[in-house]
Amino acid sequence: MHLNRRNNPIVTLPIAMMFLAIGILWPRIIHTVSYAGRNWDDFLRGGIFGLAIGMLLMIVHALRRQCRCGAADSGKPEA
Repeated sequence: MHLNRRNNPIVTLPIAMMFLAIGILWPRIIHTVSYAGRNWDDFLRGGIFGLAIGMLLMIVHALRRQCRCGAADSGKPEA
């Protein structure tokens, strides 16, 4: 079975999950002291969460489109 990495949305799933884990663990890794630093800290953490959620939604959309188009059954002969 040959998987085309360019057209396979599952390949990006570990990257999206990595961004989600970084966003969750961010407060334990980075400690801010000043109020201005905390604002930037919240901004970057929110951006990481947004990136992860956006990637996950794109993966779900691509998988549903593949399923609807019958791309998952492309190896079967037509009847």
